[in-house]
Amino acid sequence: MYRLFSNASNLRAVFGSYSTVEALRVKSNIDLVTRRLKIPSRALLEQMKQEGISLTDFEQKVTSEADWSMMSETVLRSHLRAAFLDEIKLYDALAALSLSQQADIRDVMLDVVSFLHLPSETLLRRMQDEGLTLDKLGVKQAAISKIDAIRDKLNSLNQQSTAQQSSPTSHPDDSIASLKQRIQQLKNQPAETEHNESQVPLNVVALARLREKLKA
Repeated sequence: MYRLFSNASNLRAVFGSYSTVEALRVKSNIDLVTRRLKIPSRALLEQMKQEGISLTDFEQKVTSEADWSMMSETVLRSHLRAAFLDEIKLYDALAALSLSQQADIRDVMLDVVSFLHLPSETLLRRMQDEGLTLDKLGVKQAAISKIDAIRDKLNSLNQQSTAQQSSPTSHPDDSIASLKQRIQQLKNQPAETEHNESQVPLNVVALARLREKLKA
């Protein structure tokens, strides 16, 4: 099963065969299943790798697997096509694999998901704004909890920070220094305003005294 689902060539062919409506359902099923399986993020796996930890270190080696080599390419792709259209079938197929294999397949799916004929984000956003959500159309969406949303946001920010630090022209401290300078300017602004206002009555008094001297 692992070889079947990790074959990028077959996945590209299968994903490209779906209609737009089917592609929406497939994308939704992938999101639902990967969240249910709680597959570690790419960022976490990369950090583990850098520190000498691999998921395979904690897994028992699989000694047997169904032999898909005897099946024709047409049969294999037909099996894949049906599996991705059915959330339960897709979940059962991936749940039988080890966590490291699930992570590998997740990465392959993310790499080839662009072959799905999905509608534009602009259209989906407009449909949602007018109440025509995918849920309303019968395409079940993955429910994202607040914790998951925050975790995804932090992972995204962490990846952006890493990319900026690796860039030779990037200076992360510049933005912090600029922010501090702006705060200091805002703090000083009221004091400067009060100082300028305090000069007005003094100038009026001086002008009055000058007039008195001229009259004398």
